[in-house]
Amino acid sequence: MTGRRLEGRTAIVTGSTKGIGLAIARAYVSEGARVVINSRDADDCVRVAQTLGESAAPVAADLSRSDEVRRLAREGQSALGGRVDILVNNAGQPRVAPSEELAEADYRYTLDLNLTGYFVLSQEIARGMLARTSGAIINISSMNGSVPFPHRLAYCVSKAGLNMMTKVMAIEWAARGVRVNAIAPGYVETEFVKTLSQKGILDLDKLARRTPMGRIGTPEEIAEAAVFLASPGASFITGEVLTIDGGWSSYGYL
Repeated sequence: MTGRRLEGRTAIVTGSTKGIGLAIARAYVSEGARVVINSRDADDCVRVAQTLGESAAPVAADLSRSDEVRRLAREGQSALGGRVDILVNNAGQPRVAPSEELAEADYRYTLDLNLTGYFVLSQEIARGMLARTSGAIINISSMNGSVPFPHRLAYCVSKAGLNMMTKVMAIEWAARGVRVNAIAPGYVETEFVKTLSQKGILDLDKLARRTPMGRIGTPEEIAEAAVFLASPGASFITGEVLTIDGGWSSYGYL
C-alpha cells in the first residue's frame, strides 16, 4: 500500500538497524513519520539514520539495562521535539539451550531485554502519551508467546509475558487515548534467520513446507501491519496480539 498514513507523527522504533525493526522504520518514514533509530551500536544507528534522511535520528542504547532504556526515552523524545506518538518495542534476542543447561545469566538477560526493557520504555513514553490523551504502542512479540519451542525457554517466557503486558496496559490506558497492541511474527526472512540457515542451524525449505502458506514471511509484511496498527485506521483496536505466521500456529500437524 502507498500513502502518508503517518504524516506528521513521531516514532521510536527499537532494534531498528536491521531485520523487522529496520523494515518498520523505513515504512514509517515513507508514510510521513519522523523516527528515532535505535540499536546498541552507535555507528549502525548513524548509518541507518543517514540512509533514511532528515526524518530519522539515531539514538544508541543497550536496552537490557534500565538506565539505558530511560536515557533512550529522554534523548528520543528530545530528538523528536518532545513528543512521541508511536512506540515500537522491537529489540530482542533469544538464548538457545536445553532448559537444564540454560545459564541463569542468559535467562535474566533475555527477560531484561525482551520484557523488562519493553516495560520500562513503555512506562516512560506512555506518560507523555497519557498527558496528551493520544498514542500507540506496538510490541513485537512472537508466535513463541503462545507456541512453545524446545531449547527456547527464556525467549518463550519473555514473549508470553509480553503478550499479557500488552493486554494489561491496553485495558488500563484505553479510555485515556493510548492504544497498546502486539504483533507476533512467525519465521521471517531476516539477516539473523539467513545466517542461521547458512550455519545449518535452520532449514528454510523445511520451515517453508511446515508453513501452510508454503513460505516464510518478509520483514516488509510485518512492517505493513505495524503501519496499520499505528495509523488512524486502527483507532478502535487495542489489546490485540496479531499473529503473522503464514498459518503456522493454526496448523497442528508436524
